[in-house]
Amino acid sequence: MDEIKKKLVSIFMDKVYLKSPNVEGSNPNHDGASGDWLHLQFGQEKDSANKADFWGYECKNDTSSKTTWGDWTANYYIFEDQNLEINRPQFLNIFGTPNIKKNNRYSWSGTEVPSYHEQITPFGQFMFVDKLSDISIFYDFEMDQRDAKETIVPSHLHKRNLLLAKWTGYKINKTTRKTSLEEKVENKFNQKGFFKCKMENGVYKEIIFGEPISFETWIEYLKKGDIYFDSGMYDGNPRPYSQWRSNNTFWDKLLLDSYPKNT
Repeated sequence: MDEIKKKLVSIFMDKVYLKSPNVEGSNPNHDGASGDWLHLQFGQEKDSANKADFWGYECKNDTSSKTTWGDWTANYYIFEDQNLEINRPQFLNIFGTPNIKKNNRYSWSGTEVPSYHEQITPFGQFMFVDKLSDISIFYDFEMDQRDAKETIVPSHLHKRNLLLAKWTGYKINKTTRKTSLEEKVENKFNQKGFFKCKMENGVYKEIIFGEPISFETWIEYLKKGDIYFDSGMYDGNPRPYSQWRSNNTFWDKLLLDSYPKNT
């Protein structure tokens, strides 16, 4: 065991093991409160920096069913393209759906948005990973199954392969200042690796480590469907909420050694 891993295990055993996250005073609507508490136990507040959390290791908290790789903004969104004259609220109204539970607030999430490579949704949207490892989401008017698409979609957007969003794969190919997927994955997961703190009955029982993951490996997981896009973009909040996740059953396959050894 390397010295950094020893340090992380020692902190876990001293400050986290057999304890429940203290989220008293936290926002009850904030799903990441327990993760914030966990980060504090290891010595720092949770942040959005594009680097591994602790001395080269990325930290993942226990979750019920799925775990996030990152909330990674696309290098291109159609509503940022000045040539197409479509703003963000218009984008959500055209390519998203209203949420009845949220006063018909429009969002780009759920069934209209493709989650997997080569998946096509009833809204005519599909995802494709090209040979450069760029990930794109396109819209095809002809494949849009909505009855009212003629009135919902402006005539200048009645196109095939209309680019809605794109994540540049390799740093060398990016054309904006936004970080490429290669940089995001390599900086967070391909340093020392990652660890996940797992719970049983509300208390932390073990810390489990996984090997470093390269961008090439990450892309192959995406192509196989082990990683998926989980968009949460909605009107009224400027954040894109472009999240990439895997089910915990897949994360468990990536985990190697656990501590304490008798769990």
